[in-house]
Amino acid sequence: MKILRFIVITFSIWYLPTFILQVSGETAGSYTSYLMFIMILGYYFLAPKVKPNFSLIFLGISYFIISGLGYSGEFDFFAFKFLKFLIFILGMSELVTRCKPNYLFYFLLVGAISIIVNAVFFAHIYGRYSGFYLNPNLAALVALIGFCFCFKVSNRALRMVGFIIFIFAGFLTFSRYFILMWICLSIISVFINRKNAEVLGIGIGSGIIILAVASFLQLNTERFTAIENILGNQVEQGTKVLSQDSRIDTWSSFSEDILNNVIFGKGYSSMSGDIGNSVGVHNSILLTIGEAGIIPFFIMIILFSRLFYLGLKTIKEELFAGLLSLVMCSYIFVSHNFYDNYLLLFFLTWLTWYLSKPANDAESESEIETI
Repeated sequence: MKILRFIVITFSIWYLPTFILQVSGETAGSYTSYLMFIMILGYYFLAPKVKPNFSLIFLGISYFIISGLGYSGEFDFFAFKFLKFLIFILGMSELVTRCKPNYLFYFLLVGAISIIVNAVFFAHIYGRYSGFYLNPNLAALVALIGFCFCFKVSNRALRMVGFIIFIFAGFLTFSRYFILMWICLSIISVFINRKNAEVLGIGIGSGIIILAVASFLQLNTERFTAIENILGNQVEQGTKVLSQDSRIDTWSSFSEDILNNVIFGKGYSSMSGDIGNSVGVHNSILLTIGEAGIIPFFIMIILFSRLFYLGLKTIKEELFAGLLSLVMCSYIFVSHNFYDNYLLLFFLTWLTWYLSKPANDAESESEIETI
């Protein structure tokens, strides 16, 4: 069972099915995806049964059923997406209870290193790097999650190495979301404990290193120049570039469709960019209400409001978990593929369990260590 858990976690955190699909082709990618869900299903039947995350299950069922009423595409595609969501949430219910934070830290560290390797050895003209994750925005999420987990690492040297790798990798994604959230998380951590001011120094150092090696790395010219302008006191010029094609402009382009279909939504996949639009809405909350209406929308609001509350409630005792809850709650405002983003769903399931378990639950702590 330990080997099976290890493989499932590897596939989930390193996003291997999608990576293999891109690198080895559709056949290998499809087989890898099938294998992943077969293993999750097998683990679910073999493992002891625990209470699943009913909030996520209710959210998924309401979203897929209601959005499916207005879906006009291939039924097999829709049904497969729905089935994979349910398998993943149910299968992870027991598995996440055996995931120790320090154990997950190493998986995230390898994922972040893949971003750096991508930039150094496999540079490309786009200049925003993502490693295993192929999408710079998803890679930025990994860097932020890893940054949060660093605060849980007790070994100071390892913690510093983690901060350096995750911050540097995050900068290489050139994600506006990463930069903004890293600044916010760092400031909050300093307010909790002044000793955490070192993360700001590491971030500034990482930025200087990127500027110094820019001639060796093929970086995104537009965003790199904007950051140079900001650091060179040309703040207005730099922020003007970074604000182009902003998420707010993207959201506003979908406002009419959402308002006209607010009760039951416009149908599955209508806000993702696959039907009639060049880009998706890039907001999981707007996607949910736009495709499936107010019922799953309210469930999602309740789910993340509770997560936000639990995170703030424990942030002084469990800084990493409090910061991670902020990352989870903020990322849904910039991501449009919530229901098949298995990296996000994995950590959302894990964090919900971690914040909800009794502080003195010795049995839960024992189970975490069995991995």
